[in-house]
Amino acid sequence: MPQCSECSHYEEIDETKGDCFGHEVAADRDSEECPTQAFEPRENE
Repeated sequence: MPQCSECSHYEEIDETKGDCFGHEVAADRDSEECPTQAFEPRENE
């Protein structure tokens, strides 16, 4: 299962949490639990 930290909209705050469209989310939160239902995987770098 992908996690929030793997989303292109996720902006890291620190090692354990980040921001997604103004919502603070845990880095290891399952993407299915996204508060905005906007999960998009990051493109391979």
